[in-house]
Amino acid sequence: MKKRAYLLLAALATAGCNYLEIEPVGQVIPHKTSEFRALLTTGYYAYPFGEAQAYTALLADEVGMIDAGAFLNASDVVPLGYNYTWQYGSQMQELPYQYFYQSIFYANAVIENIRNADVDDAGEPLEQILGEAYALRAYNHFQLVNLYGQPYNPATASTDRGIVLSGHIDIEQSFRPTSVGNVYAHILDDIAQAEALMSLERQPDASRNYRFSLDALTAFRARVLLYMQRWQEAYDAVVTLLAKYPLVDLNTATAETLLPWQAGSSEAILALDRPFAAANGDLRRACLLSEEIISLFDAANDLRVNYLQSTSGEGDEQPRYSVNRSSSDRISIRAAELYLIAAEAGSYLPAELSQARSYLLDLEARRLKAEAMEARRTEIEEMDAEALRREVADERAREFLLEGHRWLDLRRTTRPAITHSYEGSTYTLQAGDSRYTLPFPQSAVNNNPDLNS
Repeated sequence: MKKRAYLLLAALATAGCNYLEIEPVGQVIPHKTSEFRALLTTGYYAYPFGEAQAYTALLADEVGMIDAGAFLNASDVVPLGYNYTWQYGSQMQELPYQYFYQSIFYANAVIENIRNADVDDAGEPLEQILGEAYALRAYNHFQLVNLYGQPYNPATASTDRGIVLSGHIDIEQSFRPTSVGNVYAHILDDIAQAEALMSLERQPDASRNYRFSLDALTAFRARVLLYMQRWQEAYDAVVTLLAKYPLVDLNTATAETLLPWQAGSSEAILALDRPFAAANGDLRRACLLSEEIISLFDAANDLRVNYLQSTSGEGDEQPRYSVNRSSSDRISIRAAELYLIAAEAGSYLPAELSQARSYLLDLEARRLKAEAMEARRTEIEEMDAEALRREVADERAREFLLEGHRWLDLRRTTRPAITHSYEGSTYTLQAGDSRYTLPFPQSAVNNNPDLNS
């Protein structure tokens, strides 16, 4: 018999639970659209908005050192060290696998039941809430497949192992991973469903910018299509939005300027995720930027350097930096990403190559000192398609520092070798290493052996 749970009370409040493996303890059945809005808001807040950004920074080449002395509790360093050295086992800090599925659970509860709701919330159509639920489900599945599934390859996606798809609530179904191709098809279908339902082009203010809108959905679809290497579709999607979200010009920024990674910025399109920030406590002070990443910045001309925080101490041979951000910063998709998607996708389209260069320059003109732009313009306009793609990759590393993009960018493109030094030893993630795909967490496998079937 199929068992449905609309809102788990005690069960989902337990941190160790995964709704894929539990029975409902209690249920409250919503009847009004305002109650379904509250249910979906719980789904937004169940989404792990900070953990993935912090821990994937350890996996990528962004963090160059873990300073154990900066931790208040020395025992906290041990599991992070296993992440940092790609030792995927029971001692590593598990990424927030279960919380993605809890967020999906709430989205599914809305999708399956809201059409029978009584409309009681003036000004908010039922369809808007339902559309956001489809979008949130797609966003969670996208994050999951890009951590635990194989990188998307058009030639092999139909057979490459992906993740468990959770398209409805049925505690008795078998939860086995499906192919990467099936996951992406499901994501695109959810995006299409959301697009047909939603009516709100953009959220009215920063306090609601964690919610999906039509513009956020279009930008998210462009990201998905970029990962799928569907260059023309990704390019066409973002260019429709560029004029609506002005880039912040760091040349004229003041202390009052809302910066690009803040929810109220003119660049903000979706602000659900939290960049690696002060709210991560000891992590920010103890996880210092790598020399490789720092070397990508033109220190004399790149204004983004002003938003790094020096942590150098007496006797340090090299400058040490972390990112100076607030715990209140929230950003998932912003205007800079639109320009960089247009530049990358356009580099694969001969008819758009010149415009692709212009999009990259448009962004850099707001990030570099004005006096540096003439030489920079000459340099970029001489780049062929391959050189432009390399430059876009470097620009993404500079622009989205510790925002959760870098590990996913490396996975979907070159998967280069990365070397980390830790406690006197050197560890290397080899080029093309299978460890670019995370294993399912051991706790999840223990609860659901079908994950490895």
